[in-house]
Amino acid sequence: MHSFSPTAEGFRLVFRRPSIPTAEIAWRWSFGTAVWFLVSTFLLQYAGSLPVNTLDRLLLGTQQPVLILRALRRIFHGSALRFTEAGLLLTIAMTIGWIVLASIGRVVTLRAMMQEFRIAGQGSQPYIVRIAALNFLRTAATLAAVIGALGAALLADGVRTSSHWTAADAARIWLALLILVWIAWSIVNWLLSTAALFVVLDAGGAVTALAKTVAWCRDRLGPVLVAGVLFGLAHGGALLVACGAGLTVLGMANVLGMGPTWILGFLIIAAYCLLADFLYTARLASYLVIARSDEMPSFILAHEPPPIKPLGETAVDQSELILSDVPVPAT
Repeated sequence: MHSFSPTAEGFRLVFRRPSIPTAEIAWRWSFGTAVWFLVSTFLLQYAGSLPVNTLDRLLLGTQQPVLILRALRRIFHGSALRFTEAGLLLTIAMTIGWIVLASIGRVVTLRAMMQEFRIAGQGSQPYIVRIAALNFLRTAATLAAVIGALGAALLADGVRTSSHWTAADAARIWLALLILVWIAWSIVNWLLSTAALFVVLDAGGAVTALAKTVAWCRDRLGPVLVAGVLFGLAHGGALLVACGAGLTVLGMANVLGMGPTWILGFLIIAAYCLLADFLYTARLASYLVIARSDEMPSFILAHEPPPIKPLGETAVDQSELILSDVPVPAT
């Protein structure tokens, strides 16, 4: 008799159907590559638009910090508004692209998992639009977290100015407020991302799915916490290994050279990102099992092949005459 574990089921799914985590990794890396390309192109185009005359080149060539700062001030003078406008436009475009791509990718991944677990959905519904609404809320929560971090810095600076505290005390206050903002953002972001499960499972709206997610966490708190903690420990272990490997490579930079060091560093980061996306997909599958374990066929939970009907239980009616058994009329 097999013991049932949602965490183990999540790992079994991603190993049994590697196309599911591959699809998740594909859309995430596609968006990440596009972001790097767009940001690099934006910075290069902005740098190419800056006017640099002969005097600025002479000041930069003096290698004197005061003169170099003066040259940089002359070069960047009057370009802040242009940089801000272009940066905001690029950020809005990338945000819209992420909302659309993440919504499509989430629907495809969840539908594939439901087919693998043989869980029936609620018919053909506009899942993408509803998950896009959740992703929009995630974007708004992230923006609120950024504003909260900036507000925490301003609040700490205000407390330092009014009470004549030291900079170290103000930094500790800012760090404590920053941790609180991060915890609040993490909880809200997790709820919104997990609510996509109930959009696809129950074909409900964004607000309804969010309410069902909260009720699901309340009713199945134990399994959800166990799965989250186990995958969190695995993710943390992968991060520690990646950091250790990165520090080891940096320590050998004098022996390896800058070229191999950069290549190995990039490979370590890529391997960590691949493993993190793999663990995220497995965790999503385990949450799906927790949410619908009562609807999954017993032979899937027992890790056995589907039952085969005996020969006698065929779809052919045994009482019906076969064409060859019908007597041929005399001619």
